[in-house]
Amino acid sequence: MIIKLPLLLFTSLFVFGMGALACTTSSVDLLATPEIAYGETVCEQCGMIASDESQAAAYRLPDGQLRIFDDLGDMVLYHRLNDENVYVFWIHDYQSGEWSQAPDAYYVATDSLPTPMGHGIAAFTSVEDAEVLAREYSAPIYRWNDLLSAPLADLPRSIE
Repeated sequence: MIIKLPLLLFTSLFVFGMGALACTTSSVDLLATPEIAYGETVCEQCGMIASDESQAAAYRLPDGQLRIFDDLGDMVLYHRLNDENVYVFWIHDYQSGEWSQAPDAYYVATDSLPTPMGHGIAAFTSVEDAEVLAREYSAPIYRWNDLLSAPLADLPRSIE
C-alpha cells in the first residue's frame, strides 16, 4: 500500500494538471480579433511600441499565442523570416480601421505611402477602395499570398 499511494497521488496530480492545461488552451477563441494595448504593446519584429491602430496587424498561432506588429509590413517580414504555422492573420482596413482577416483583403504597396515602419503597405477589404489608392500612388494591388510569396525586393522599402 505504501508504494501504491505515491503512484496514485502522482497519477491524480498528472490527470488534474493535464485537465487544467486543456481548459486553459481551449479557452482561447482562435478567431477572436486581437486586443492590442496601444501605446504599450511591443512589435514582435522591430521592438517599437504599437501606437497607430490603423496600421497595426497581428496573427494567432494554433496554440493561441498572439504576435502583434506596429506595421503590416513588419508582420509580413516577421512571418517570412520565421515561417510559423499561423492559424489566422489579422489586418486593419486602411479606410475604416476595422479588423479583417488578411487573406480576404487587397493590398496597395508603395514606397510613397507613410506607415509606422515605412513599409508602405495598406490593406483594404474592398477592391474598389484599394484601386483608388493604387491610382493615386501609381502602385500595384496585391493579394495576401502575393505579399507572402513575392520576392522581397519587389515589395516597397526593400522589406528584406
